Amino acid sequence: MKRLSFNLFLCLSVTAFTFPALYAEESEHQHLQEQEGSHSFEMALLESESEAVYKYVCPMHPQIIRDHEGTCPICGMELVKQAIQSSEGGQNLVIGGGESSSQGIKQGLAIRTVEVQKTTLWRYIPTFGKVVADENKVIHIHPRASGWISGLSVHSLGDSVVKGQLLYRLYSPEIVSAQQDFLLALQNRKRLGSSANSLVASAKTRLALLGVSKGVIKQIQRNKKLINEVPIYASQKGIVSALSVQEGMYVQPQTELMSISDLSSVWVEAEVLPLQQSWVREGLTANMTSEGFPEQRWESQIEYIYPLTDIRTQALKVRLPVSNEQHILKPNMFMDVEIYGGGKPDTLAIPLEAIIDDGRTQRVVRQLERGGFDVVEVETGIQTKGIVEILSGLQEGQKIVVSGQFLIDSESQIQANLRRLISSGEAPKPASHNH
Repeated sequence: MKRLSFNLFLCLSVTAFTFPALYAEESEHQHLQEQEGSHSFEMALLESESEAVYKYVCPMHPQIIRDHEGTCPICGMELVKQAIQSSEGGQNLVIGGGESSSQGIKQGLAIRTVEVQKTTLWRYIPTFGKVVADENKVIHIHPRASGWISGLSVHSLGDSVVKGQLLYRLYSPEIVSAQQDFLLALQNRKRLGSSANSLVASAKTRLALLGVSKGVIKQIQRNKKLINEVPIYASQKGIVSALSVQEGMYVQPQTELMSISDLSSVWVEAEVLPLQQSWVREGLTANMTSEGFPEQRWESQIEYIYPLTDIRTQALKVRLPVSNEQHILKPNMFMDVEIYGGGKPDTLAIPLEAIIDDGRTQRVVRQLERGGFDVVEVETGIQTKGIVEILSGLQEGQKIVVSGQFLIDSESQIQANLRRLISSGEAPKPASHNH
């Protein structure tokens, strides 16, 4: 198991070196050219040219568009005069009208681009989990008959219990009556011989079903005496995880007196968010650490995937069994969990920092071959180590912006809003150009 975890860690480390082009900076030693308008955008529509008109927009809220000067009703900022080219054709916006203009924008805004590449993307989930008791090793103790508690040896939660330890004594008229029937059957066997064996066996079974241990039944048979307060012993070791009984209480079969949890092995229940749920399966390897014991690591595999998700977070819960012979891990302790899902080869991927996510759509800024930039929507897949899978919207070899893309995207939204305003029925007159 340790060797497997080391190999997975080595593969994850190698991934960062097999994807160097995603973080390469372009035009690192280019010199800034002082040109008028080098810090502004030239906007044009694909395959169309028309005269520019002007509107006043809020730089922080692109949806605010006015025909005149003023302030933004949302943030109070001064509206900025913005040029727009109207066209009936074409839907994409190109930022930067040519190669030289695009180069000026990249220099003025310190824009970095990377190339979309195919790589081996390692499935990896960093998440958290909580330690819970192994439900297969938790026993709930109920009395088998109504009666009164005496000789209680467990007094508080967390008390340690060993197998065979006396837990309490129970005086129950029903159990006393069953003992009398057992002794009577034994006497009849002496008088009737083997024909009374079935009566003895039946009386003994009745005592066992009432919670009387085999040792106590043998003691009754040997001494030929009743035991009014029947001792009840622990059937397994563990700690008292629930306690609802006190000395002298009257109890009934439906009363849960206590629960005993064996913590020699525990479960860690980890959360998996929706983005990784498609590839999570039973048997995947996981490593776990705890802030309380930073030098220790625990290894496990996904044993079970719960069928329901959390109604608020939509997270899926998985179960990881962990050996805990030294009782280091305690119930309700939080754990840092790393789940490894193996490699996904030949995957189209880009740096996660290039994604513009507004909660509704995911976009990237793409550099065009003819010069300039445009904004395209993408569909993403799994994420790992700062790299995200691209399912649609981009092709291998294209260049995207990883630094400065938010400014370009904001400008694109402003222009898109202006275009919709113009196409909605308004017919603003082109502004005259003063030279």
